[in-house]
Amino acid sequence: MIDLLTVKNVKFYGDETASVTLENENASVEVFCHLCEYSEGDKVNNLLRVLDADVRAAYLSDWPAEKIKEASREWIRKTGPYSYKGIGRVIDENEGVIEVQGFRIEVGELPCQGSVEFEIDRLDLW
Repeated sequence: MIDLLTVKNVKFYGDETASVTLENENASVEVFCHLCEYSEGDKVNNLLRVLDADVRAAYLSDWPAEKIKEASREWIRKTGPYSYKGIGRVIDENEGVIEVQGFRIEVGELPCQGSVEFEIDRLDLW
């Protein structure tokens, strides 16, 4: 089964560029979309990309189990237009893909397996 996100809202600014709100059963995110051909209600593949991201380990391996559990709790928060920070988990180290609250995001090179802390400058839908 292919994992899909729902297009909740599309706000065009220009002929091909839009701000797109995507949602799953857990949360919603607002993403940048260039060459946008989506409409409200469309289904899109659950793989978002970034213009630039800073990703680092969420914890060190020698931390106590309780601190690791706390540092591994997934969350995502918007910090500006299309920018986010949070904690997600690595789901494909080779492809540089993390998942946070059901959203899969290709961030590039990953520093570790397990949970990662991230800051995304611009979250994109292609």
